[in-house]
Amino acid sequence: MQALQQEVAARVGIQCEWVPGTINQVKVCLPDHEVQVSLERLQQIAGIDAVHELYLKGLVCLPFTNKLREAFDKA
Repeated sequence: MQALQQEVAARVGIQCEWVPGTINQVKVCLPDHEVQVSLERLQQIAGIDAVHELYLKGLVCLPFTNKLREAFDKA
C-alpha cells in the first residue's frame, strides 16, 4: 500500500496554495497530510521561482522528493 501512495505522490507532487484570508501563509498538501508554512519558508525550501508561480497562479505544484517532504515536515 505504501508503494502505491509513493507512486501517486510522484505523479501528483506537492501542491502549495494560499491559506484563505492571508497574504503570507501557504498550505502545503503532502500525500498523507497538510502543513502550513510562511511564504518566506516556502521560498527557503522551494526557491523564488515557486513563490513567483504562487503569486501568478495561486497554486504551485512541486515535484515530490524526499528532500522536499522532509523540509516541509520540519517547517
